[in-house]
Amino acid sequence: MLHTTNSTNISQECNLTASRLEKVVLPILYSVIIFVGLPANFTALWMLLQHNRKHGILIYLMNLAMADLISCLSLPFRATLLLLGDTWKESSPTCTIVMIIINFSFYYTVSCSTIFLAFISISRYAMIVKPNNSQLNRFYNTDFARIACTVTWVTITIPVLALNMNYFFKELNFDNASSVCYNMQLQYGKRVSANAFVTVALMFLIILAMFAFSYASIALHLCTVRRKSISQHNRVVHMRAQMIIIAAMTGFIVSHLPYHVYQIVTGLQRLNNDDCWSRLETHHVKLIALWLVSLSSCLNPILYFLLSKSFVENRSKRRNTSKRKLTSDFTS
Repeated sequence: MLHTTNSTNISQECNLTASRLEKVVLPILYSVIIFVGLPANFTALWMLLQHNRKHGILIYLMNLAMADLISCLSLPFRATLLLLGDTWKESSPTCTIVMIIINFSFYYTVSCSTIFLAFISISRYAMIVKPNNSQLNRFYNTDFARIACTVTWVTITIPVLALNMNYFFKELNFDNASSVCYNMQLQYGKRVSANAFVTVALMFLIILAMFAFSYASIALHLCTVRRKSISQHNRVVHMRAQMIIIAAMTGFIVSHLPYHVYQIVTGLQRLNNDDCWSRLETHHVKLIALWLVSLSSCLNPILYFLLSKSFVENRSKRRNTSKRKLTSDFTS
């Protein structure tokens, strides 16, 4: 059920009654991510910290695990908003605190984890496809990786904080006693926010193209090496590496692409001809897309660490031959 309230010429509010999707389905799905993602990321981070030989990819993986862990820790607040958000007033401290936690942690961790995944893809591309390229191989350097990750955490903080401050100090409607916390998700007419979301989405598409190019190049290279390999063992190892690449690419695209496409479409819609009904039509799409992005925090430790664990453990056994070292560098 939808009600529309006109407040100004540039800002309106849609009052939505939450459906079964918000009240039942999504809280259960978020609970699955929490119960799987938390132990998976804790395990991945702990095992990575125990690793004696640090290198660039290991540093990126540790930071990725930390970002995903923060994301998982924020999901109980998102599930709570879905369940109880339509019973809280928009001006209440509970609503404000929950929304700050949800928005900051989501945009912060998604941005950081996406960049860390890009660093991992570049590092693997450099080590496997372009091992003699000194510029690209910097990404594999431990000191460079530490600096890159630190700069990423610090740099992302600034725009995310600015976006949240703009949202809560300019767009919250503290004077409207009838407005409830959940309906904040349906506010529209926010031209500045639309510009920001479209820009971020376009930046993601650039990273996606780089990500796809890196892993497609790695997959083709491993395919060529596998065909030339005489050893059956090497063929199996390279085949498994290719399967991990395909799984990583698929997981990244499925979990991230729908949300950013949604942001581009609805952002352009808000910049042009926005109304309450058009926001309602895409509301459930947004909810599902948000869940898919959150799902990546559960998939990443599996795709980037747990599946590669056996390769990490066997690194020392495969250092003598160039082909085995090549595969080991990919899976570490």
